[in-house]
Amino acid sequence: MLLENQKFAVVDIETTGTNIKDGARIIQIGAVIVQNNKIIQTFATNINPEAAIPPAVIQLTGITNEDVVNAPLFKDIAQTLWHFLSDTIFVAHNINFDLPFLIAEFKRVGLPTLEIEGIDTVPLAQILYPTAPGYRLADLSQYLAIKHLQPHRADSDAQATARLFMDLWQVAKDLPLLTLQTLQKFANILPRQTSAFFDAIVAEREQSTSQLAPHLVIANDLVLTKVSSSIPKRVQPKRYPNTQRAKEQLFQGAIEYRGEQAKFMNLIYNNFAHPNSSAMMLEAPTGMGKTLGYLLPFAYLSQTGRKTVISVPTFLLQEQVIRVIEEKLSPMLPFKVHAVMLKGRQYYLDLTKFRQILFSKAPNYADQFLKMRIIVWLTMTTTGDLDEIQIGNPNTFFRQQIAYTTKNDVNEFGELAFHERQQIAIKIADILVVNHAFLIQHADEFSEKPFLVVDEAHQLAPSVLNVSRNQFSFATALKSITQIQSMLLNNHARDIFDIFRGSMANDELLKKISSASQGIAENLNQLLMLLYRHFLLNVQLVTTTLGFEKRVSSQGMVTFFEQHADLITRLQNDVTDLKLALAGLNNVFETENQRWLVNDFEQMTAFQAEANQLEQQLEMFWQLHAQVLSNPDKGVFWLNSNSQNQSTNLLLSSSLINTEAFFTDKIYPFFQSPIFVGATLFSSARSQYVFDQLNLAKEDVKVKRFADNFLYENQAELVLVSDAPDPRQTNQFMYSDYLARQVQQLLTGVSKKALILFNSLTTIEQVTKHLHAMPELHHFTILAQGVSGSNSKILRKFKDEEHVILLGSGSFWEGVDIPSEDVELLVITRLPFENPDTPLVQAQNDWLEQQHRNPFYNLSLPKAILRLRQGIGRILRTPNAIGMVIILDSRIVNKKYGKTIINSLPKKLPITTITSAQIKATAADFFKRTLK
Repeated sequence: MLLENQKFAVVDIETTGTNIKDGARIIQIGAVIVQNNKIIQTFATNINPEAAIPPAVIQLTGITNEDVVNAPLFKDIAQTLWHFLSDTIFVAHNINFDLPFLIAEFKRVGLPTLEIEGIDTVPLAQILYPTAPGYRLADLSQYLAIKHLQPHRADSDAQATARLFMDLWQVAKDLPLLTLQTLQKFANILPRQTSAFFDAIVAEREQSTSQLAPHLVIANDLVLTKVSSSIPKRVQPKRYPNTQRAKEQLFQGAIEYRGEQAKFMNLIYNNFAHPNSSAMMLEAPTGMGKTLGYLLPFAYLSQTGRKTVISVPTFLLQEQVIRVIEEKLSPMLPFKVHAVMLKGRQYYLDLTKFRQILFSKAPNYADQFLKMRIIVWLTMTTTGDLDEIQIGNPNTFFRQQIAYTTKNDVNEFGELAFHERQQIAIKIADILVVNHAFLIQHADEFSEKPFLVVDEAHQLAPSVLNVSRNQFSFATALKSITQIQSMLLNNHARDIFDIFRGSMANDELLKKISSASQGIAENLNQLLMLLYRHFLLNVQLVTTTLGFEKRVSSQGMVTFFEQHADLITRLQNDVTDLKLALAGLNNVFETENQRWLVNDFEQMTAFQAEANQLEQQLEMFWQLHAQVLSNPDKGVFWLNSNSQNQSTNLLLSSSLINTEAFFTDKIYPFFQSPIFVGATLFSSARSQYVFDQLNLAKEDVKVKRFADNFLYENQAELVLVSDAPDPRQTNQFMYSDYLARQVQQLLTGVSKKALILFNSLTTIEQVTKHLHAMPELHHFTILAQGVSGSNSKILRKFKDEEHVILLGSGSFWEGVDIPSEDVELLVITRLPFENPDTPLVQAQNDWLEQQHRNPFYNLSLPKAILRLRQGIGRILRTPNAIGMVIILDSRIVNKKYGKTIINSLPKKLPITTITSAQIKATAADFFKRTLK
């Protein structure tokens, strides 16, 4: 228990390295004494480490050898610091670095061990600010508006940590008492004596008589936000601002009037205000403000009572649309507009499931800690969207335990349950913001034919193919069966047989589960070997980034399943037996729940999760099987293996070949005439590609391509390198070496932030190794997809640092949000053609040839052009941006189709063709000219 008037020493140190045993020493100390939630004293000094400070530390901290050469040695200030800290509780942001390091330094200079308690602000911040974007001290300082002028300087870090600690204390005091008491029960897992933080606040709050905040409610021992279900009153519809003057009055200076954006708005409103509206396709360049451009007219159209569904490719873009509605649209409108973001059920917390596992002992620290974060988050969230607190992807075991899985999940919370809240929110919403995958899977659930806006429409057809893809992993299914068998009967610990032992009925259920799972394993192993022998034995496989692939003909799959129908039937019977037996066991567990031990709940929860995973995997197999037998000609099938000559990790995969008739059958009937928008929809002025992909007749669609306002001649330059090697005909090592040398030459000439785009993660890895070996680039931070951590971590570091190179593929071409001021130099290593040898591309090409159409000009080239346009779009996203694009692929210069590609690019974009030897000078000249 913390005493009244307790002093807290909030400390930060900077060091020459992370390990004192390797000779690391302190170079700066900052300490702040906090008492009664006020700063009362400070201590700060540089320290001479008696050794050179490594360059990386100088770059990180800004502390140089000159700064510390005349500073005191640690032994000179050790006694003063020891006494300064001795009657305090030590507080630090990551205490298990700072405190042990200081204790070791005191010991090194002969002082006694500093025996004081410690509190860590990192886990406290993660618990009490569960939706913060990050938990580095710099992230939290920005999030909480804490003054933090010099990150990674001990004095500034200590001051910022002290402010953070005081904020955390106040936030905790404001939490409901029941929430605090629940946190207290888990707090002993926290580092050192951090749990005392909650003990003290609970003790203080138990002496007061504070009331529960009016927006909160207690239900089943959880504190939750209340449900807002009031249906807004409809008022007399406001007139749409059709003229420039009316728009300027509406905007009130909050946003700038833009002529092209206004035309965009009016075109949409006038089309859909008409009872016989047409489908529309509008290409709106980056920087025009297309999101607000379609939101404004549909907000006015929503006054009629018809909802608008807006579909975007990703969750991140869903959040951006909601942000535009909240921050720009709503404040200017003379009426209220209600918007809701929708995701699949598996993304939302199931309160009933969470309460069931809350006080069971979690198998690890991470799960117990996540429970603490969720307990606080429940006092804040109105949606229950688990992505608000970033606790891992939906496939993690813990998320599966607490998320919705089926429509039949038990609900003990009534309308407070988050799925019920969502249904209420949908009823009162004017605008529903979804992602493309959700639209594809749930289009028939939207009632009363709402308006439909498809943003980034070029990604809708690929999303259909992604959603249609099924992949059955034999190894994953067999691993689940092994786990189920080991949980059923374990000679070294209490198992599922032990839990249910006692009745003949239970024994029969358990024997049936064991027998059925064993039968499934035997059948799957037999099927695995038959597939391998039938399709892969002595066959050369196609090498891809995912391993080895072999396309299997539709008729070949039909014949295989017909030949082995008896085996499939046996597998089906075993799966049915397993499902029935598991359902029976679950029923016993639920009806007799009073007699189970805490460990029984944990074990049964783990058993159910493993059984669910097996069922999900097997469902993939049955979907594949059904597609083969019912509609094989619309699908493509292939086998994947991580080894040329082994069957152990075989994957059976399928996908739709294309989107033919998909939209006309499964999307368009449920909506008004759709509108498609995006910055890059057309690969040429006469492009048929996008209409084919979206099942649209060109003559039935209103098409408009808006001009952009960039002054390309003053802001940008596209450089084509005529002697760059053809990547298809060049040795991989020599090709990677060429790319690395061009990047090195370029960045030693112009020290700019650079984004380097690739088509292959393997090439990224090879080029990264070359770059790391180049001493000329040692002052650059090199970030590489697949090498330097997650995409979000890479992106954050790219934005934060000055001298940085980012090597990326896939989503870095368009999917991640990189502000244009962060990309001054864009290098495209290779034209973004798809690998023609992959099973899906082969099947699409075959289909086009059957239609007497050229696969290259009707598919490969348009897709590559759109991707290239998207990649180039990374460089200019705001009116003041400046940047250079370099394409290190000579095919754009030397091939006939190169002219088609160039003609698809902005007409005013200056284009220069040079040799590799001229890259450095050309880049230097561009930045000298544009940055005057």
